[in-house]
Amino acid sequence: MAMIGPAWQEGQLEGHESFDFVLSTPEWFSSHLCDEIVPGRHHLFVRDLSYAALEQYVRDYCDGCGEATTWGALAQKLGRLGKWEFEDYLPYVEPPTMW
Repeated sequence: MAMIGPAWQEGQLEGHESFDFVLSTPEWFSSHLCDEIVPGRHHLFVRDLSYAALEQYVRDYCDGCGEATTWGALAQKLGRLGKWEFEDYLPYVEPPTMW
């Protein structure tokens, strides 16, 4: 899980949201492959687990998303890396009353 949000402003973080991904080595994935075809969305593959390398990759990915006019537009781009906590979110709509 990566917690990502708008850049720091005047020493304050405006907030952050989660982007979830599965991290594995190709060997682990292969050894746990149960189906003939598996979709790979929100998966990251590494040769060796290095937290520093992973963090740098995520930071570089964020930097490479460019600028967006809204946080939502940027979060959609970031959602290609990991599942954004608000992906497919629909606001609650109260059902009509029956009486």
